Amino acid sequence: MSNENAALDEFMADALAVLRETESNLQKLAQMARLRSEQLRSNQENGRDADTDEAAHRVQQIGQQLTKLSQRSNTLQTYLKNGFDAPPIDDDHWPRIRILQSQEEERSQLARELEENVGQLLANAVFELASCQHLLVNDKDAVADGLDALQIELEQGLTNIRHFITDLEPAAILGNFGLGGGVRRYLEQFEARTNIKTELRINTNIGRLPSIIEITIFRIIQEALRNVYLHANATRVDFVIEEKDALLEFSVIDNGDGLIPDRIDVSKKNLGLAIMVDYAELLNGKLRVFSEPGQGTQVTLSIPL
Repeated sequence: MSNENAALDEFMADALAVLRETESNLQKLAQMARLRSEQLRSNQENGRDADTDEAAHRVQQIGQQLTKLSQRSNTLQTYLKNGFDAPPIDDDHWPRIRILQSQEEERSQLARELEENVGQLLANAVFELASCQHLLVNDKDAVADGLDALQIELEQGLTNIRHFITDLEPAAILGNFGLGGGVRRYLEQFEARTNIKTELRINTNIGRLPSIIEITIFRIIQEALRNVYLHANATRVDFVIEEKDALLEFSVIDNGDGLIPDRIDVSKKNLGLAIMVDYAELLNGKLRVFSEPGQGTQVTLSIPL
């Protein structure tokens, strides 16, 4: 390795270390700003200071800017880790950068799911076939039982693969059934696969939307349902589509463990909420999370009609 390459690698390592520390500090400051803003608003509600509303608003704005800076630091880390060129400085490019980052996270997530489900299934099938070959001469009953078990596993694997295909290419199911019908069909598949009871309530005439908008909404729904399955310990999930104040709202409501409100922001990356927020912003919409420990969680996407 040349001296120039060694120096570049050293600089990149130093830059990543500084960016990680910066991101952490910015997150802490943003959290402090949020708590301080809430405290000031509480003081105003108690009548202690009539001027605190403006101060609370300023602190809230500072917190939002700190959060954006933290996101930029995280995005720049992603670029440097993957050997990409540094992203453009122009603010207009940052939403696109965040979309790229979300896509990379989704691909990594899919790779893990394929390894844990389909990969493990095929490995088990190979092992069972080898065992059947070994027993074929001496124990035909054991071979028959083994083949029956293998058939069941492969049928389940086929169901999982079809589910992955739907996740990867929702345009097919949406093209045939529309958003309302596509969601209904997906919920049926979700219930059969997870044993979590589902109910769909459509309180508006949604009609057909442009394909890319339907797909983006569907992606948010998929991620919300995935969180219910993996994290909520729920036995039931309701999905509601309705109109409110010139907004079209999509809500995923579960009866699971719920979240601690102060931990919702911290959990965004682990729960895929950041991906959903990015998609919501593409639609000029807003994603909100309502949750209390032991009271379940409601994820609501609101987009302008």
